Amino acid sequence: MEEFFKLATSYLASCVEAGAALIIAFAALQAFLHAALLFFRKPSTQEAQTEHIRLRLGRWLALALEFELGADILRTAIAPTWSEIGQLAAIATIRTLLNYFLQQEIDRASQRYPRIPEQTQL
Repeated sequence: MEEFFKLATSYLASCVEAGAALIIAFAALQAFLHAALLFFRKPSTQEAQTEHIRLRLGRWLALALEFELGADILRTAIAPTWSEIGQLAAIATIRTLLNYFLQQEIDRASQRYPRIPEQTQL
């Protein structure tokens, strides 16, 4: 029974990781398409629109980082060794710091551009 839970948890961690990869892929594709369309817009709206694209991509990346951290926790929960716990602590610290600074950038940018006018939204 224990082997079944280890195997199931391993598959679940892989699925969560795949979900994070899909989030990143779709977010990057969405940002790329909106950025490409932005080249054909009036220059007066480009700065706000560019910031809007960055904020949306940043939010998706922050979500994907949370999924990646969840997958790491699942993998370590199976049968942790001290080495794996140390690796998880390092990975969790790095991802948490990345997420923290990304959120700080999102918050600062949201204050600079609190709202994009409806007629110029993508």
